Amino acid sequence: MRRLLIAMIAGAAGMTGVAVAQEDGLSLLKRHWTGAETASDGLGPLYNEASCHACHWFGGGARVRQRPDGEVAAAGLLVRLTDAAGQGDPHYGIQLQNKAVTGVEPEGVVSLRAVKVLDDLTQFAILLRRRQAPALAAGHIPSLRAAPSLDAAGVIERASEAAILKLHDPDDADGDGISGRAHMVKLPDGGEAVGRFNWKATQPTIAAQVATAFQFDMGLSTPLYLSRAGDCTVRQTDCLDAAKASGAPDIDDQQIASLTGLVQSLSGTADEAGLPSSAAFQKAGCDSCHVPSLDDDPAASPPLYSDLLLHDMGPGLTSHGGEGDASAQEWRTTPLVGWRGHIVGHRYLHDGRAANIDEAIRWHGGEAQRARDAYLAMSAIERLELTAFVQALLTAMPLPPIVAEAQ
Repeated sequence: MRRLLIAMIAGAAGMTGVAVAQEDGLSLLKRHWTGAETASDGLGPLYNEASCHACHWFGGGARVRQRPDGEVAAAGLLVRLTDAAGQGDPHYGIQLQNKAVTGVEPEGVVSLRAVKVLDDLTQFAILLRRRQAPALAAGHIPSLRAAPSLDAAGVIERASEAAILKLHDPDDADGDGISGRAHMVKLPDGGEAVGRFNWKATQPTIAAQVATAFQFDMGLSTPLYLSRAGDCTVRQTDCLDAAKASGAPDIDDQQIASLTGLVQSLSGTADEAGLPSSAAFQKAGCDSCHVPSLDDDPAASPPLYSDLLLHDMGPGLTSHGGEGDASAQEWRTTPLVGWRGHIVGHRYLHDGRAANIDEAIRWHGGEAQRARDAYLAMSAIERLELTAFVQALLTAMPLPPIVAEAQ
């Protein structure tokens, strides 16, 4: 089984031809997992949610609501605890798990509050509450991650590695002020592949991302991650004691394939014919990173509006921790094509701090500072044209049936 899953992770092309029943994938998306009552299907011992659906509502991403008093209610926001080198906290691990099975103590509870900063922008302050547990180790500062929408995942996976590497320019050899770089990630078989999923491009395929989410978000073992202790560390003895020591993985290859197939099916073909003018978008230089297509042949590479590369986005968007080879200030260019603009509660940026497109643009810094400044120098009408174009991209894909039925 492990060999098959490695093959799925190493090459997306092999997955796109796998016939899987969409209803099986939807059933897995919505399934509410339980504790380790049998030799398999064992949630936890530590976990964030008991279903994929809780964070990715019908394939959407995190849902965030900011109350008038500044308190933030959210579903699908996680807390990462890595240091600058990408290492997890010695006690809590890579991710804070706020839930646990019976007999195990959750790692903590997070409260969020919106606070105003410069230029009337908002970011989320994190209050972490723990019960008689050690403080975070030095250099491990909590950082939020919003579960992304799955609307563009299929298009992202179909992008060729050669097309992504063609834009790889870590030393800004062309002198345009943009030094995006591909995030090369290690594969289980010792090889390398271009990372393209997650906020820091840490996973090369949907299958790899699915397996990772099962392990870290739900504590479910897979052929890729055989540990039944999830993100437990050696210091969390109650968690280790509760983990089953043997037996088949909780999730098998076919379940990975079914859920992967469902995620792939959520990406439709964007309707570019009805889009408003992109003149302001191009004038600001947004298309330097949000590249319309990764290939000269639209049939081979549907519109994505991303180079899928890592870029230094400046101190305002620092995550207080690295992931893989990505630094705290580096982020993968977010694809702009999809249907997530239809989803109530959708917000922007890696932690959901931006309530609208204008706020998201104004948070841009680092390599995107020039584009941000160009946007701010535009007339009010031009800025409206730019945000209208982006909003149209975010609704350019048709809603998949499972999403349309849930609206």
